[in-house]
Amino acid sequence: MTNIAMFLFLGAAVVVVFAFCSIVVWVSVPLRERQARERLALLQALAENPGENALRVLEFLREEDARRAANRARQDRRSWIAGGLIMMAVGAGLGGMLFEIGDRGDWAVGLIPFLIGCVLVPLGALIKPGVRPVESK
Repeated sequence: MTNIAMFLFLGAAVVVVFAFCSIVVWVSVPLRERQARERLALLQALAENPGENALRVLEFLREEDARRAANRARQDRRSWIAGGLIMMAVGAGLGGMLFEIGDRGDWAVGLIPFLIGCVLVPLGALIKPGVRPVESK
């Protein structure tokens, strides 16, 4: 009976998590679409009325894009390092748990996520914050 209750609880939790994720995407997409539409309207207005002010606005937009790319690169670097630390913690916790409840060398299973984390942390540290690879669309 407890297995059925656990199965139903976990099934409901999965449904709730994915429903929440779909709602977050559903709400955030129109915002990004509106921002892109407004940016396009601004660029069209600048193309129709070239001049010194148009050059200033274009320079500001370029700086804003560069700042946004740098922030994204820094966030990517932090994500790699945080992911590695989380994997190391999961591996250590899993290894400790299996050491307590398992037989012989069951604790060694915890080395898999721990070693993956040990690879992710230096990789994240090696990523240069100002350099971002070219993305193909």
